[in-house]
Amino acid sequence: MDNQGDVIEVTAPSLTYRVINGRIVGMIDGQDAARQAIDKILRTERFVWHIYDDQYGNDLAELLGKEMPYVKAEVQRMLMEALKADDRVNDVRVDKIEQTGSDELSVFATVTTQFGLLNIESEVTT
Repeated sequence: MDNQGDVIEVTAPSLTYRVINGRIVGMIDGQDAARQAIDKILRTERFVWHIYDDQYGNDLAELLGKEMPYVKAEVQRMLMEALKADDRVNDVRVDKIEQTGSDELSVFATVTTQFGLLNIESEVTT
């Protein structure tokens, strides 16, 4: 609190390792760290890797074999749930879902982080 009794919000640093092709090549912070975290969440299937708690990763693999209308309805909810588990993510808006094949979708979204907006693209194969 400050002298007037107002609560002051403090943002913790997001300093982390920069990983490129599986190798640590330095450090990153801020928006770059958030982008890397989002990319990792989108690449990690939830409940598969025991090193992560049950809030980390995504459930997109559950869409495999499902009908495309169901997939289109669920993909937004799943992305929102997966990405909002990271406290740097404030909001997720799916901008476009495009069927790119008989069993494949491309999802384009805007993620609002505490460091600004990030545009993401993720492929879902059903």
